[in-house]
Amino acid sequence: LVGNNAYAAPIPSLETPIADVSQIAGLLQSRFGFETRIVKDAGKAKIIEALNRVAAEAKPDDSVLLFYAGHGYLLDDVNMGYWIPVDASVKTAQGWISNSDISRLLAAIPARQLILVSDSCYSGSLTKEQKVTQTRALTPEEILRQRSVLVLSSGADEPVSDEGKEGHSIFAWNLIKTLQATGGLAPGAQVWSSVRSGVSKEYPQQPQYGAVVSAGHAEGGDFLFQKSE
Repeated sequence: LVGNNAYAAPIPSLETPIADVSQIAGLLQSRFGFETRIVKDAGKAKIIEALNRVAAEAKPDDSVLLFYAGHGYLLDDVNMGYWIPVDASVKTAQGWISNSDISRLLAAIPARQLILVSDSCYSGSLTKEQKVTQTRALTPEEILRQRSVLVLSSGADEPVSDEGKEGHSIFAWNLIKTLQATGGLAPGAQVWSSVRSGVSKEYPQQPQYGAVVSAGHAEGGDFLFQKSE
């Protein structure tokens, strides 16, 4: 989980990402049995190094959840979304991480279950390849037979709020509440539906959910959140 607060001027610093990733990491560990790693205030090299490490260590039967909280940007002329690392320049996109870079990094992770949660402005551009609204009537066993690569974004192609509740962004707060209430087995589409409902009641932003076919997502797949015993 990557949380970026400390940006250098003229890029404004953010208030909530580190608090968001810290609480979500604790929840993933205690409730769902994940091994978690937190990367704080990371530049481009550090983010890519962390993702490459996951790719090197993940096994085909693993479930991997990646989380990014920080600035994002959309270049209108090329319609490409980017993550903005803490060491990025506003003068050139060279230090940014593009959606196509992110897709390649996801493709390199061999896990059968893979989801990227992105809490940043314009992150909905990551979900455009194939929208997912609900899982067809497949059993968990059927879903787990195929590779699933999903993205849950905090909004569409729009700025998103860094303000929220109890020291968290509005998206992270709703995700935390949803995960705390999740019992047994919950598909990602169900988690997204709950988070979207909570966010859109209070802010004019629409969390999105989509599959990254270019990274190996198979038709009918979804990410399963399974509460540990």
